[in-house]
Amino acid sequence: MMTEATQSQINLEQLMSEIREAVARREAEGRASLAGATLELYEAMLAADQPSAQSVEVSPLELQPEFVRNPDNRYHINDLLQYHDRTFVWNAYRAILKREPDEPGLNQYVKTLRSGRYNKTDILASLRFSVEGKSNNVEIVGLERRPFFRHLYRVPVLGYLLEMLVAIVRLPTTIHGQRQFQEHVLARQELMASHFNQLSRTAFLVSESVSNELSEGSASQKKVAELQRQQVAALFREQRQMSDRLATLSIETRNRLNRLHGSSRRVLEPAGASQPEDASRFDELLAAFADEFRGTRDEVKDGLQRYLQLLETANIKNRVLDLGCGRGEWLELLKEAGLEAEGVETNHALFERARALGLEVIQADALSHLRSVPDASLNAVTGFHFVEHVPFAILIEVIDEALRVLRPGGLLIFETPNPKNLVVAACNFNSDPTHHKPIFPETLRFVLSQRGFANILIEYVNPAPGSPFVEDNDMSRALDSWFYSGRDFAVIGTKPEEIRATPE
Repeated sequence: MMTEATQSQINLEQLMSEIREAVARREAEGRASLAGATLELYEAMLAADQPSAQSVEVSPLELQPEFVRNPDNRYHINDLLQYHDRTFVWNAYRAILKREPDEPGLNQYVKTLRSGRYNKTDILASLRFSVEGKSNNVEIVGLERRPFFRHLYRVPVLGYLLEMLVAIVRLPTTIHGQRQFQEHVLARQELMASHFNQLSRTAFLVSESVSNELSEGSASQKKVAELQRQQVAALFREQRQMSDRLATLSIETRNRLNRLHGSSRRVLEPAGASQPEDASRFDELLAAFADEFRGTRDEVKDGLQRYLQLLETANIKNRVLDLGCGRGEWLELLKEAGLEAEGVETNHALFERARALGLEVIQADALSHLRSVPDASLNAVTGFHFVEHVPFAILIEVIDEALRVLRPGGLLIFETPNPKNLVVAACNFNSDPTHHKPIFPETLRFVLSQRGFANILIEYVNPAPGSPFVEDNDMSRALDSWFYSGRDFAVIGTKPEEIRATPE
């Protein structure tokens, strides 16, 4: 016959086996495995012939609402979007395909969901419009148009611009949702912490009850009690490790939310891409944008021909630096004229294009590069459609650095959209999402003068053709100026022989 000690050991091994089964079962269902397993441990111990164990109620911990299948096979999309991760995929199968998910399908959808390539709406559409989903004829209200927009997002360039536009329009809603989600995460953490504390108290009572019961028995029973206490201590350690992992997850979640909140405010800034592949995609988008809206290379080069005469008049043949050189049309024009020049460009895609043409280009920030150039070492600093892309405070620093690096008599040439042309100011300027704001011609001339440049000229270039306002009167001349004047203007300044102190 078995001794009482042997019988206790067998019961303990059976309990541990049941715990492992409970953990595996809850993990397969996407539920909180530790909390559920601990609860089942306590229930099993109460059933294991322990007459003195104190009865303590512990409610199961459920972090997501229970799924209830609708008998009419009709759901609203929000009924399913309220679930997350594995639980979402599991319940989507049960609602749409009316069955439990197969392991490969479950793992594949969870993987794509976590990767960010597809969202929950994509997965619902994939299941609903699959062959099996169509045969079940389950209605998902609100799913009709969402997949259509998701398909549009995958169209090259157009999809990216559409998704960017939608992101800008939904920015207040997105930020509000982020705040709600952060509060939701914190509330769930508080719930789990409270539940773990309750489990700890329950396990302590069970352990104390078992210990007291066995301490009154034989020496063999005391050994079994020690073994059981060790098992409970191991459970406590597992709970503590889980708590530490939850704390780490909380920190990571807050950091991700903060990064997402910051990036949503900088959705149109090239520097806002947090990953190298995001920056590369943004650069390629802007390069394609330049091809579409800037004009062909030959058209741009024709418009820049007039500035060669300025350099020739000033007897400048080398040491020319072009800020924001883009595709390199100005550098190519200088090279064809036998002038030595170098460009600076932050966009990697445009930088590679210019380098492929054999042009001297540096991939760097314009201001940072200017700061590295020695004093009075350049003959000319140019920037064509550059100043409208930088904040005004940065522009002041660029102008100061340009004055420092130019030799006496050196030229500064900036060309930028003309806000006096109402079509440019109200329409064309806003077509480029990387523009900051237009700068008034007289304002730019004033700034150059205040920072130390002399002989400053303003030239209005690229007038709009076909003006109907040709009559010789004040009204006609005003309308012609407002709608058909130069679409761009250039400001040209010279570094004087003697530099007065630059105001701080």
